[in-house]
Amino acid sequence: MNITRTSLVFFAALLTTTTWAGAQVPDDLRAAMKARDMAFYAADPAQWEKYTAPTYTTVQQDGSFMTRSERLASLRKQTPRPYVPRSREQVERRDDLVVTRFFSGGFWVLEVWTHESGTWTVLMTQVATAKP
Repeated sequence: MNITRTSLVFFAALLTTTTWAGAQVPDDLRAAMKARDMAFYAADPAQWEKYTAPTYTTVQQDGSFMTRSERLASLRKQTPRPYVPRSREQVERRDDLVVTRFFSGGFWVLEVWTHESGTWTVLMTQVATAKP
């Protein structure tokens, strides 16, 4: 089992069984999620970076592992595209750690958010192509 998968399993195991409906997510976290999503679709690395932790890592749908700097370089090469809102979202929280899973643009996305120094940032993500 690789380090990212082990980390995601670990974080998932820490969570309580409380799942928030979309309206119950704190306003500052909901705003950070939307701002980061919009920056992703706009291919705006400066805005995306504001909501992405320095230690961020991701596993993409093709299985590639990227650090924050590698994902930023990739984002800089992307072409902006229309925003696709999250759907089928599940959010679970334990103190200052939040895991969210949602469907967007044909993909399932798992994000781990943390609240540090008054700011929400993403620690890691994992993306999987959705089955039809």
